[in-house]
Amino acid sequence: MKKLFLLLLPGMLLLAGSAEAQLQKGVKYWGATINFRGEFFHDMEDGSNVHNRKTSNPSVMPEAQIGWFVSGKTMLGVGLRYSLSYQKDDQSPLDYEVRSFGQSLQLLPFIRQYYTLNDRWAIFVHGELGPTYSWSKTKNGGLIPSTSKSDYWQYGLSVKPGVVYTFPNKKWSIEAYTNFLALNFNYQPSYDGADRQFKFGTGLTTSFPSYFSLRIARYIQPKN
Repeated sequence: MKKLFLLLLPGMLLLAGSAEAQLQKGVKYWGATINFRGEFFHDMEDGSNVHNRKTSNPSVMPEAQIGWFVSGKTMLGVGLRYSLSYQKDDQSPLDYEVRSFGQSLQLLPFIRQYYTLNDRWAIFVHGELGPTYSWSKTKNGGLIPSTSKSDYWQYGLSVKPGVVYTFPNKKWSIEAYTNFLALNFNYQPSYDGADRQFKFGTGLTTSFPSYFSLRIARYIQPKN
C-alpha cells in the first residue's frame, strides 16, 4: 500500500495540475475527528501470580477544525485539539503503584493547498503551526507515597499530505491524512530544571495502523 501510493503520487500531482478546480473561493470548511488508543500489559514471572506487573495506558484525542477557502485551491483555518491520557503501573508483591493523569490543549492555525483530480477526489498538502500547553499529575504509591505535578509549553510545526473523497450530495466528505509522508518539528523550552528540547520526526514507520488518519468533513458552498 505504501509503495503503491508513493509510485502513484507524482502522477496524481500531474493530473491535478491540469484538472479544473472543483472548489471555489468562499467555501467554508468544518472537520472533526476523535482518536482512541489503549494498551494493557500483564507480566507474570515464571507464569505465577506471585511476582507480576500490570500496566494500562488508555487515551482519547478529539479535534475540531474550521476553515475558509481564499481561492479555488487554498484554504486557511484553525484547529483545536485536546488530549486526555491515563497510565497505571501496578507491581506486586511490592505493593507499588503509579498513576499518571495527563492533558494537553493545542491551538493550530493551518494552511491547506488542494489539487483537484475530479468532482469526487482531490489531494492536498496540510501545514499547521501552533502552541501546545500540557499539564499532568502523578501519584506514586508504596511505603512513602508522593504526588507530583508538572505543566509546560511546547511549539510544533507539521506538514502532511492527504486525500479527500466527496460524497455525491457535495456536502460531506471523508479525509485521510497519509501520516507516513508527514514531517514534524517540535520545540520545548526548558521548565522545572528540564533541558529544552528540539525534535524532528517523520511518519516513516513499520506500524500500518499509523499510516492513515480518517476525518469527517463538511464543505459549505457560499450563498449566491
